[in-house]
Amino acid sequence: MVGCDCEGDDDDDGPARTVREIAEPNIEASSWHMSVCPYCGVGCGLDVGVADNRVVAVRGMEDHPVNRGEICLLGQNLLGILETDDRLLHPMRKGAGGMEQISWDQASDTVAERIRATIDEHGPDSFAMYVSASEYLEEYYVYNKFVKGCLGTNNLESSARLCWASGVVGLVKAFGGDSPPCAYEDFDHADLFFVAGYNLAESKPVIFRRMMRSRQRTQAPIIVVDPRVTDTASRADLHLQIKPGADVALHNAIAHVLIGEGLIDEGEARGLTDNFDELREHVTSFSPGAVADVTGLTAEEITRAAHMVGEAEAGLFMWGQGLNQSSIGTRKVTTLLNLVFITNNVGRPGAGPMAITGQGSAMGLREVGALPHLLPGFRKVTEEQDRAEIAEIWGVPPARIRPTPGKPISMILEGIERGEIKVLWIIHSNPAATFPDSTWARRVLEQTEFLIVQDAYHPTETTQLADLVLPGAQWAEKGGTLTNSERGLNLIEQAVQPPGEARPDLDIVMDVARRMGFRDEFAYENTEAIFEEYKRCTTGRACDITGVSYERLRRDRGIQWPVPTPDHPGTVRRFVDRDFPRGKVHLNLYEHQAPAEVPDDTYPLNLITGLVGMQYHSRTRTGKIPALARAVPEPFVDMHANDARVAGVADGDHVYVESRRGRVRARARVNETIRAGSVFMPYHFGSLSGPDQAVNALTIRAFDESAKQPEYKACAVRVVTT
Repeated sequence: MVGCDCEGDDDDDGPARTVREIAEPNIEASSWHMSVCPYCGVGCGLDVGVADNRVVAVRGMEDHPVNRGEICLLGQNLLGILETDDRLLHPMRKGAGGMEQISWDQASDTVAERIRATIDEHGPDSFAMYVSASEYLEEYYVYNKFVKGCLGTNNLESSARLCWASGVVGLVKAFGGDSPPCAYEDFDHADLFFVAGYNLAESKPVIFRRMMRSRQRTQAPIIVVDPRVTDTASRADLHLQIKPGADVALHNAIAHVLIGEGLIDEGEARGLTDNFDELREHVTSFSPGAVADVTGLTAEEITRAAHMVGEAEAGLFMWGQGLNQSSIGTRKVTTLLNLVFITNNVGRPGAGPMAITGQGSAMGLREVGALPHLLPGFRKVTEEQDRAEIAEIWGVPPARIRPTPGKPISMILEGIERGEIKVLWIIHSNPAATFPDSTWARRVLEQTEFLIVQDAYHPTETTQLADLVLPGAQWAEKGGTLTNSERGLNLIEQAVQPPGEARPDLDIVMDVARRMGFRDEFAYENTEAIFEEYKRCTTGRACDITGVSYERLRRDRGIQWPVPTPDHPGTVRRFVDRDFPRGKVHLNLYEHQAPAEVPDDTYPLNLITGLVGMQYHSRTRTGKIPALARAVPEPFVDMHANDARVAGVADGDHVYVESRRGRVRARARVNETIRAGSVFMPYHFGSLSGPDQAVNALTIRAFDESAKQPEYKACAVRVVTT
């Protein structure tokens, strides 16, 4: 592990070795504050040490149920993200000579006046807001109330669209509601781990270690489905090195074996599901032999996987972006959930679907309603009663909340291109780097009539396109609450004051709202008052947190909703009583469908993009850490030795990866960890990394039919040496 002194308590933890504390030498913290890691959705508890308004130490919270004191490589490097040369310290606007500093009064007035004038002339839907999936419940609540309750548009979108939308829609299609049922403690009880399209060792190191410790104790086998031999796949008892995009065929074939060979209790499956016999008929044509060519797997491998699934008493099924980031992502997720249900792996210890999001608040933003179709408490903008209930809590006329869902980010950008959306406000997100076909995305953002970008850093690929840049506070500089992927609520205390004139994000938005005449709607004294109002939206809902308070969260870390009363202990595992939202769970029936773009004679290789453990998203934080930057200094492309030989590429060569949309210079890594016919590149690099280094310039604007999540795991490319 680069740039850290790591320790571990077992030998089989590979790249996921963790430490418990990192601190500046010779500086002792004078106070400690409770927090949560700002990166992935695992939600590791942290203690933040402060001296003279500086964060000088970070340690894993020893009594936190998620990480039990451990922190991973990214958490170990949090000290380096706060004081950087590119911290955005003052509001700035685009002038004749470039960006110029202005006062907060000027900035807030400009935003308020521009939004008001645009809505007056073009209507509420000419405005849109796009926010990060790494913020706090109170922030999402304020954004939601401002955009939907005050401005009268549902164009509030989040970056969760890019990482977890298909997973969420899959849960809704299967369960009838967005209700993740499992808890991390299920890792300790499972006797089978099924990991699909998910490199836990690099993306979720603390959870990976927990899985490996459980395997070491119980000998529970691990099945990994992945086109790459990742660090996770290399530790699997069975690695199914599938062809990219063939997951639906694989899931159907496993169901074929489970049913055909009597490896499940059909009576139990009928009692749990509402259409078992339809699935039974559907999968008859998906024998392992029939799908061998499509999946790239042998019939024996598929049959062995099915037997491992069928023989397990408690199987934990995990999936990641390999399923979600696809033009058929929802189909992949729901057909995996079919296997969960027909094997009765739900509502029991160690059993069920475990979805751990890629961003810290991708669970919380859903329950608060920070998506175009939702309102707080998992309510829908399309439901009249839902709109009326929220309007009453917000103190706004019910008619102001529109009944039509707003636009996802793909349609927001298309709306800008057509001239329908005039003003876009982006908060702590970097779509100029992260959106597929990023050259197109940059061009659209450049032509936005008025682009507001709120961030902790400048420049980013997106802030450099803005008309107005607002300095937002970040981790440790603001407080609130967060829900992690196992529905666990945590309190984050503000540890230090933001630098310069940076402000907490909800303060920035509320200031603009008040200047637009919505002073009564945002008369909060602090974040706790916002939390208390939001709680009213959850009473009686699936995500009920009526029994939670800031005081309780200081004592009970990671308490899982629903928590309907102050004396309720929290809900570790859902659906123990099989009381599903629609009565029974639903099995979704799909055929195999190829990705939107497949290799051909001109572009003969399939590109898979993904993360590496030493970086996060578009590197606005991790790219500033010297040890992490040295570990991955430039884009690379993993190629199978056979493909490299055909292309005339040697290991270590600088090559160009080309698609129909763009060209990226990268260093070739020739190996046999990737399937022949595919290449892999890390998605962390954008245009600011250097000429020809924007990896998403290659990817395609193809989206899941239901979730509108982009397809990042499949597009046609070629590798050339000049």
